Amino acid sequence: MSTPFLLLPVPGLALILISIALAYLVTSSVYAITLHPLASVPGPKLCAISRLPYWLAYFRGVDVYWLNRLHQRYGPVVRFGPTDLSYTAAEAWQDIHGFAKGQPENPKAPEFSVQPVNGVPSMLTATFEDHARVRKAFSPAFSERALRAQEPLFENSKLGSPKRQGQANTCCEIIDLLAQKIGELGKDQQPLELTRLLNFTTFDIMAELCFGSPLGLLEKNEFSPWVASVFQGVKMLPIVSMICYYPLLNALFTHFEPKSVTEQRVTHCKHSADRVDQRLREGSNQPDVWTLVSEDTEKSDTKLSLKEMHSNAELFMLAGSETTGTILKSMLISHKATLLSGVMYLLLKDAAAMLRLSQELPDRRGNHVFRPFYLALPQCLSEGSATSIPTSADRLPRVVPEGGKSILGRWVPPETRVAVHHYSTYHSEANFKDAASFVPERWLGDPRYANDNQASHAPFGWGHRNCLGQNMAMHEMRLILARLIFAYDWQLCEESRGWLEQKAYALWQKERLCVTVTPK
Repeated sequence: MSTPFLLLPVPGLALILISIALAYLVTSSVYAITLHPLASVPGPKLCAISRLPYWLAYFRGVDVYWLNRLHQRYGPVVRFGPTDLSYTAAEAWQDIHGFAKGQPENPKAPEFSVQPVNGVPSMLTATFEDHARVRKAFSPAFSERALRAQEPLFENSKLGSPKRQGQANTCCEIIDLLAQKIGELGKDQQPLELTRLLNFTTFDIMAELCFGSPLGLLEKNEFSPWVASVFQGVKMLPIVSMICYYPLLNALFTHFEPKSVTEQRVTHCKHSADRVDQRLREGSNQPDVWTLVSEDTEKSDTKLSLKEMHSNAELFMLAGSETTGTILKSMLISHKATLLSGVMYLLLKDAAAMLRLSQELPDRRGNHVFRPFYLALPQCLSEGSATSIPTSADRLPRVVPEGGKSILGRWVPPETRVAVHHYSTYHSEANFKDAASFVPERWLGDPRYANDNQASHAPFGWGHRNCLGQNMAMHEMRLILARLIFAYDWQLCEESRGWLEQKAYALWQKERLCVTVTPK
C-alpha cells in the first residue's frame, strides 16, 4: 500500500518555515480583528484580515455596489480592508479633506496619485505648498469674472441663435454641431448612441477653452487615437491601483514596465505639451485658460514653469472631459459626459420631469447662460450626480498622517486610508429621503425633503483641493442639456432600459445609451 501524500516526510527546514508562516497568518489575523486600533470599526471580519475581497470586487467592476451594500449593513463607517475605512456622513468631508492651520493635511493615497511623465506634479498631485501656488495661478482662469469674460466662447448671444459669420469655433458652435450631428444620425427615427457624442463634445469644448481650437472629434464623428486610448485602458485602472498599492509590486513594475505602456504615457503627456507650446507660441486674443493665466502669473508667488503648464494642461483636458489624469494616473473629479448621459436617461425615464423642463425652456430662451435661468436645470444636474452615476466611481482616498487623526469623533491611526464614498453617501436614506429616486424638487425647497442632508453632496470634491473648474463644468453641462432638450423630443430605446446598471473600474464603463429623436 502506498503512503498517503500528506504523510510523506517533509524536510525539517521547510516544515519550520511553513509553521512560522501559518503562525504569522493566524497571529496577524487574530490581532486584526481583536487588538488592532480599527478592530472596533464595523465591517466583515475577512476584510479586516485581508484586502482580497475588495480587490476581487474592484477587478470585477462592482466595488461601488459592494461597498454600498456594506454601508447598508454596517452603517456610516465601514472597515473594508485591514487599514481602509469608508464613510457616508457629511461631517467626514471636513475631517478627511479639510485641514487646520499648523496641522498637516491628509495626503492623497499614492496608488491614486502617480506622477506625470515629465516628473513635475500637476495641481492634482502637488504638495500642499505647490498646490496652493499653482491653484492661485489658475484660479483667475476659472473664476466667475473669467467665465463672464469667456461668455463669447460659451455662446453667441441667445440659445439656438445661428452662428456668426467669420467667427472662430465657440463652445456654442460646438454644441450646435452636436445638435446637428444628432439630427443627422437620428434622421427618420434611426437609433443613435448619445454617450459617444457627448464624449466628443466635452473633449472638443475643453480643447477650445484650453488651447483655442477643438479636437474635431464631433466633426469627424470618431475618437482620435489619443482620446480613444483613454477609454480603451479603463479596465487597467484596478490593476494599476493594486500595483501602486504594494511597494514590491510597484518597484518590479517600474523596473520592468512594458515598452507599450511607457510609450502610451509619453504620448499622453506629449500631446498636451505640444498643444500648450503651440498655443503659447502663436498667442491668442480669445479669453481662454492660458490668456487668463498669463495675465496673472508674472508675480513670483504664482509664476508657473513650462513643465507645470504641460502637466496641468494634461490634467485639464482629461478632467474637463472625462478623467483627471492619464490611464495610469488619477481618479475622477469632473465626469461631464457621464453625468449628462445619466441625466438624459433619468429624464427619459421620468416623463413628468422631462415635460416640466421642456415647457420651461421656450419661455427663457433669450436669457444668457451665465444668468440664473432654467429653474430646474441645475437641480436636474445635482440630482443626476446623486441618484444616477456620481461624478466619482471611486473613493479618492486620503492617508492619515503621522500621529493619527480624529474622524467623526473616533481616533484613526496613521497610514489608514480614509474616504467618503460618493455612491454610498448619495444612496443613503440617512442623507436623502427616497435616495434611489430621481427627484430634482429636493433641491428646490420641496418640504417633503426638508430633512435631506445636502451638505453630504460634494460631487466636485470638498475643501481646498476640490475641482477648480466646477463652475465652468456646470455652465457647460447646463448649456448642453438645454440645447438638446430645446431642439428635440427624445425617446429611450428598449435596449437601454437598464443603462444605469454600469460597471466601474475606477471610472464608470459607460454602456451604449441608445435613443431616437424627433426635431421640435
